[in-house]
Amino acid sequence: MGEPPTDWVSGERVFAPPTGTLDVDWLVPAVLDALPGTAPTAARAALERARARLHAAPDTPELHDELELTADAVVREAAEAFRT
Repeated sequence: MGEPPTDWVSGERVFAPPTGTLDVDWLVPAVLDALPGTAPTAARAALERARARLHAAPDTPELHDELELTADAVVREAAEAFRT
């Protein structure tokens, strides 16, 4: 028997987080779709770092890692859509 499902794949999350909320668990599938083969835990961790960078000082170092760049793009798009 396989592994038990994780929070973000155990059931369809029909509704988006409320406006003003950025739920990284809800964003994990976007990273997994963009980077097939990425572990869900790595995607979630990258999204957490991206969320922290979103609110960091403007002198945040330039990113070169594909996972980090993808997570940043997903978080920035969600932040704009959910006005966080």
